Formats: sequence, structure tokens, C-alpha cells
Amino acid sequence: MSTITQVATLAGVSKATVSRVLSGVTPVKEETRSRVLAAIETLSYSPNQAARSLASNKTYTIGLVASRIDTAYYGPAASGVERALRGGDRHVIIASGNGSLEGEREAVDFLIKRQVDALVLVTNFLSEEEVAGINERCPVFVLNQQFPGGEGHSIAFDNFAGGEMATQYLIDKGHQKIATVTGPLWKHDAYQRYLGCQKALQNANLPLHCQYEGNFSAHSGMAQMEAILALKDRPTAVFFANDIMAMGALHVCAQQGIKVPDDMAIIGFDDLDMSKYYAPSITTIKLPLYDMAEAAAYLLLNTIYATKHPIKHRFSPELVVRQSA
Repeated sequence: MSTITQVATLAGVSKATVSRVLSGVTPVKEETRSRVLAAIETLSYSPNQAARSLASNKTYTIGLVASRIDTAYYGPAASGVERALRGGDRHVIIASGNGSLEGEREAVDFLIKRQVDALVLVTNFLSEEEVAGINERCPVFVLNQQFPGGEGHSIAFDNFAGGEMATQYLIDKGHQKIATVTGPLWKHDAYQRYLGCQKALQNANLPLHCQYEGNFSAHSGMAQMEAILALKDRPTAVFFANDIMAMGALHVCAQQGIKVPDDMAIIGFDDLDMSKYYAPSITTIKLPLYDMAEAAAYLLLNTIYATKHPIKHRFSPELVVRQSA
């Protein structure tokens, strides 16, 4: 079995330099880092993780809680976090909340009991106050969320601007009867998208034709679209607060013979990968979920392990024009 001394000798550096490369805590010149990594590979060196943990009082393990791991939304987020942390030589344990509040709580408890150094939460049901309580037990990092006391632990997205942008696009296309299907309005991102929608309508001196509250699921998109199509005075366009609800709405429109966008324009939010493959493809607001998840992981590494990764702390929306609006 090779040793750190042998790695240092082969790479022509000190043992301290090898340790810095392994920990990722202190920057090392790329040429030196490459030599050390090459020596590690040549010698098949594997650091003693147990000894490393005892010396630092850290497990070098991160917990990731995703509300679900089988949907188009949470997959890119989990992938972005896992790739960044693995690149920083950190182990990641992923736990699913199985789409429920109780499941998310159980996943958090499971990971804290395994003494992870920090948590990344990509959840749907935990309230801001509950996340703040979890942060007192174990450092929490989030993306597109907020929680009291979480300053410096979140990667932000301008949901208000995104809601305004989506609605303004419909206005610019000539629509005057515009409805919205929001996410749960107790959630910060859903409420901000709703406020942005209202702002665009206010600026155009237009009323909000009608508003329904969904829960970000395809089923709720279907249910709210059925309610909208049952109206005597239908809107001509609907802004859905996420692409998954918009997909459910498109399914209902196809069932009822409603042509999109001729009879009803639909715009979504998130720009999930599958949105461009729908018929019609979904006009949407891009939320760069993978990039934000990666940034959250780098923020964690900098905060917990004193690394020095450059971080983009706030992301802006982008309109993606396709066929549905």
C-alpha cells in the first residue's frame, strides 16, 4: 500500500502540499496539483479517511435532501450539487423526501444522525422557519429559497423578474385576458412570481383575468386548466408558475381539442429539459437549476471547508420562446 510520503516524493513536493491538494482547502498551483494527482493515480494512493476525519473533526461528508429524485426538476439540482462536491473530494449522501413534508423531515434526520458536515436542501414542503431550525442543528445551504438566519447560505434567483417577464411577453403578444396558475403562495419563489405577474399587468393597465393556486405538480396543472376551460369568459393566455404544471395543462388542452397557442397561449417557468420536446414546445422562463445547484455546493465548500471557489450568488431569468405562446 502506497503512502503520502511516496506520493510527495514522486511528485517532487512536500507532504503538506499533497495534503492541500487532497483537502482542497488551500489553493495549489495547477501545475503542482496536476503532478500530485498524477502521482496519486500512478501509486493508486488512497488517503486514510478515518485518520483525516479524526484530525479535523469533520466527516468530509455532505447530505443532500431532494424532495423527490424521480422528477425532471430535482434531478438537475441533485446532479449539480453532487458533481461539484465530488470534484472537491467530498462524499455526498442523497436522501429523498418522497414528495411529502414528513418524508423531507425524515430525510433530514437520517442525514444529521450520520454526522454530515452540512446539508444541501432542495425541498418543496419544509417552511422557512423549519429550515432555520434545521440550520441550528447542522449548517444548511439552499438554492432559490430563503430562511431566517440563512444569510450567506443561499444562492438566489430573481423570481419576481421572471414572473414579470413571462407576463410581459404575453402582453406583448397582444393578450389582454391573462390568467395565472401559481405555485403554493406560502413559498417565496411562487409568491414572487405571482407578484411579478401582477406588476406587468399593472404597468399595462390590465386586470388579472383570474388566478388559481396549484402545487407545482402536473396533476394540479391539469385540474386548474380544466377549471379555466370551464369558464364562460375564458382567458386567452395562462402563465403557469412552473413547466410541470404547464405540461399538465397542455395534456388537458389536447384532450379537449383546444389548440395551443391559437385558442389558448401557455407559458411556463423553469425551462426543464423535456419542455422543448413537448408538442407544442413550451415557451418558458429559464431557471438555470444545474448552475445554481453547483454554486450552492461551492458556497458550502467555501463556508465549511474554507476553500476559495469563485461563486455567482444571484441568477437572473431568461425568456425562452418556443411554440406554446
